[in-house]
Amino acid sequence: MTVTDKLRAAYAAYAKGDLATAKAEGEAALRAQPANPTVLQLLGVVSCQTGALRQGVDYLRRALANGADTSDTRINLARALLDLGEADEAARVCAEGDVAGSAELQAMQAQILKAQGRATEAGWAYEKLVSDDPKNFTAWNNLGNARHEAGDLEGALQAFQEARQIDPKSSLVHTNIARVLISMDRYEDACRMLEKAALLAPQEAAPLIELGRALTSIDHAEPALRALGAAARLDPSNPRIFLAIAIAFLDLSNNDQAERALRFAIKADRRFAPAYLNLGILLEKANRLDELRAVLADATVAGVTGDDIDYLRALMLSRDGDRETALALIRDLHGSSVNSTIRMQFAGQLADRLGRAEDALYFYEEMNRAQAQSPMGVGVDRSAYQRAIAAADRQTTQAWFAGWAEVPPAADRASPAFLVGFPRSGTTLLDTILMGHSRTHVLEELPIIEELAQSLGDLDHIRTLDAAAVADLRGRYFAELDKRAPSPAGGLVIDKNPLSMIRVPLIHRLFPDAKFILAMRHPCDVVLSCYIQNFKPTEAMASFLDLANASRTYDSIFHYWENCRALFPIDVHMLRYEAMIADVAAATRPLFDFLGLDWEEGVLDHQKTAVERGFIRTPSYAQVTEPIYSSASGRWKRYEPQMREILPILAPWVERYGYSLD
Repeated sequence: MTVTDKLRAAYAAYAKGDLATAKAEGEAALRAQPANPTVLQLLGVVSCQTGALRQGVDYLRRALANGADTSDTRINLARALLDLGEADEAARVCAEGDVAGSAELQAMQAQILKAQGRATEAGWAYEKLVSDDPKNFTAWNNLGNARHEAGDLEGALQAFQEARQIDPKSSLVHTNIARVLISMDRYEDACRMLEKAALLAPQEAAPLIELGRALTSIDHAEPALRALGAAARLDPSNPRIFLAIAIAFLDLSNNDQAERALRFAIKADRRFAPAYLNLGILLEKANRLDELRAVLADATVAGVTGDDIDYLRALMLSRDGDRETALALIRDLHGSSVNSTIRMQFAGQLADRLGRAEDALYFYEEMNRAQAQSPMGVGVDRSAYQRAIAAADRQTTQAWFAGWAEVPPAADRASPAFLVGFPRSGTTLLDTILMGHSRTHVLEELPIIEELAQSLGDLDHIRTLDAAAVADLRGRYFAELDKRAPSPAGGLVIDKNPLSMIRVPLIHRLFPDAKFILAMRHPCDVVLSCYIQNFKPTEAMASFLDLANASRTYDSIFHYWENCRALFPIDVHMLRYEAMIADVAAATRPLFDFLGLDWEEGVLDHQKTAVERGFIRTPSYAQVTEPIYSSASGRWKRYEPQMREILPILAPWVERYGYSLD
């Protein structure tokens, strides 16, 4: 067989996608003619496509040296060099060719500029290409990407719209437009664009993945799961889909399904670090530390390294008491896929526990800044919650209450008790202690009362409820309770939801004999603690993104609480956090008497109870598994210089509840 025959056979195999045969036939031809530029060029392309980039570069360089100095050869060589991370050498290869006479070389140069981080210059190069050929779809699309990366969002949108006019059925350009809309904080518009992208490419998973992530980011996890489920059916071996599914399940507080999805992601790709990261974080929050160690060991066996794994090591170091090393590790993380708000909060917690208040405050400020700029953060009105409470406060009057029709307490089921208090007042420690009693059934922040309040709408509707309507609402409360967290027979239901303290009128209407437990803590400690937590920025929690607003929210809530206490004949037992950590038995015995429960010594072993309860939804998940400590009491004094401007807002409540600013 002649060289020509071998070359013809190599091209035929290449055309069929049989790269192995193409390479074998080409190498046979090359042995006969070692300097044949056509053979060298073919072998260079085939080698690159089979992943042998370094060998492909060698063949393509030899092709150039032996007369195949064409734009195609230089483009293939530059692309291979770029894939090897040698962008500067790729740029030199392009520059030595006939750039002026080749639009393809110009496009390759622009791609290299973008890879070098020179997005603005890449944009200029693409602008020349679209100027020379206004119908060049690829150039317009790449120009949009370059402008997006350079921060020119309006310019990016304009470029993508031009590409869309050229090819209105391109799923890719619709997806790229959606990415720009997300950068513009136009999430609803982005989701609609991604839905269009998915319809245009029903066999592609990529737009569905983007849609699922976007929906999750704006707290629409259920429709996100539908999109991601469709993506998983199209691409069942893609670990990124299972990661996105896990994050959506976490948003729904379905930790079992989230864990299952993360383990699927690891099974799909044993070297996929973000799955190990998120699984490790989930296990740490559930206080399953032995399993966290096992995840780290599995990652080591799989050869997974980098910042994601180092973050998990920092978590483990912190739990083992080596906070100094953990903080040093966190400071050096730059490439971790962990959410920046989570990373900054963790660093702040470590610095705080090490007594470095100034460093801690820096990390917390960065955390809140990132949270404010998150998809949910940018769309929330931080003062709306305070306005709503103030409106309820004005409406809740003696004359309004006097118009209520008398409704007797429920006779069929005992009324719950309600554990309330400003967030971070020690409610998680207290509910863990209450869980340790054999006759309690504690609900951990199930929003049943809040959902009933939302269904009623205006507060005035409470006044108009007759006995039948009250009975219906009670029935709905217990139906939801039985569905979400069934209570054992004879157990006292304790509905723990701190901010239910603003739902006193509704609670009193449904359960006039209900007992209230008010968790109390120094107002300055509480406000500071809310500020340094990484809450999801809902309308209520967004109040805590700055200290002044957090203080105003505290003032609004307690003003309304005291108004309700003066108006409604509610039975309240107040328990101070400071007293509880000083002598837990002495502080809690009167509480069990108040609830009509016999004292049981087992309630004092809150660490055992915390481990047995599994995943804890509140930010105190780690603290309640530790011995009770007093370092969080009076913490605000370490941050007093930064809190001086808010002290006048809190001072009246400090005095009213028997605390001091000294």
